[in-house]
Amino acid sequence: MYGKKVSLHYTPARIPVVIEERPYARTVALSIYITVGSRDEPRGREGIAHLLEHVMFKGTKNMTSKETSELIEAAGGELNGYTGKEMTCYYAVTLSETVETAQKILADTVLNPLLEKDAIEIEKNVVADEIRMLQDEPDNYIHYLLARAIWDGHPMAFSEAGEIDGVNPISEEELREFYERFYRPSNFVITACGNVKDQKILEWVAESFDEEAMRTSTKNRSPPTPRSCVELFPRKGEQTYVGIGFPGYFAGHPNRFAQTLLSAILGGGTSSRLYQNVREKRGLVYSIYTTSQPYSDCGLFGIFFSAKSSKTEIVCRAVAEELSKIKKEGLENDELMRAKRFIKGMLVRKLESTESRMFHLGEFFVLTGKIPTEAEILSNLERITEEDVARTAEKLLDRSKTCIAIYGSVDGDKKTQEEIDCLDF
Repeated sequence: MYGKKVSLHYTPARIPVVIEERPYARTVALSIYITVGSRDEPRGREGIAHLLEHVMFKGTKNMTSKETSELIEAAGGELNGYTGKEMTCYYAVTLSETVETAQKILADTVLNPLLEKDAIEIEKNVVADEIRMLQDEPDNYIHYLLARAIWDGHPMAFSEAGEIDGVNPISEEELREFYERFYRPSNFVITACGNVKDQKILEWVAESFDEEAMRTSTKNRSPPTPRSCVELFPRKGEQTYVGIGFPGYFAGHPNRFAQTLLSAILGGGTSSRLYQNVREKRGLVYSIYTTSQPYSDCGLFGIFFSAKSSKTEIVCRAVAEELSKIKKEGLENDELMRAKRFIKGMLVRKLESTESRMFHLGEFFVLTGKIPTEAEILSNLERITEEDVARTAEKLLDRSKTCIAIYGSVDGDKKTQEEIDCLDF
């Protein structure tokens, strides 16, 4: 529907380049993914990947940060980045007629950062404020707390934002060492989506990155071992935020599509089981939803809600009832069809944007080493049967592997913890 299909290329030095040409688009989205994230950080320096991402935008050997900002905005574009558990992304989105300016700026940002001490100290404060802001947003912070609880002791439990105690002691030398170790083209994945020719992108990559590509680095990764627990994290306030987690499928697992549909059926929208039966019919919560988060070698299937502290146990019991029901009785009439349409609608709407498509291509390739076409994704979803979802529910929703994180002022902490721990489904 967008013209030329997505294509995967490798430069002579084996840098993967994923491109989707959209001849009728008016914008181009470019990204450089570095296959390093918070799970690769040394203990005691949690947040170094995030801090480095910030400092990368504080000037290069060729331009000050102000000059970079002026140049990209004068081209009608935007330059930004983000840090994840397994990747760090630097990206530029601009008008198709100014794509060469964006290419120049993006490559310069990643290859020639100054990483000066004064800039590092300034950005430490900015990152610390960002961490505090996350902690002040309990509906977001509970996601981190659940990961911390289920993957306790493993780097996958680290927050992408970092920890203030981990960021503050980072020295200029440590930041430079982290950059030199991981920011090598052998760890790059480059993506482009929009009104641009494959050859133009490949020429830019070859000219900008290939001469450095033979330098390699390794990451010491191992999959986490999830644990079963009920963990309380104290917080002042009348609301309690709860995350119920299960070990999920990794990004390349064939059952990830059934997992996505199970998530949609249980808590993907306002017609989902949990929303209808816990919120609409019983009024126990304001918000309740599910997430399916696949990573390269593990996954996390989560159920999240917030409620008055006095209702925490009641809501957990209501959730347990729904989980037990779907495991014992399977799906209802037309439920799978609605879930497939729901997922298809979200996917198609998202992929109409060159920026969103660029992120989708890059993240999927980093996690799986493959490029996803829209047709393949939709075909895989359509292939899933009710029996597939039922088997996935039986496999994933295992009470013996459940981890529950509770963030709030819970009445009778230990008593509530013990009662929730006794729930069965």
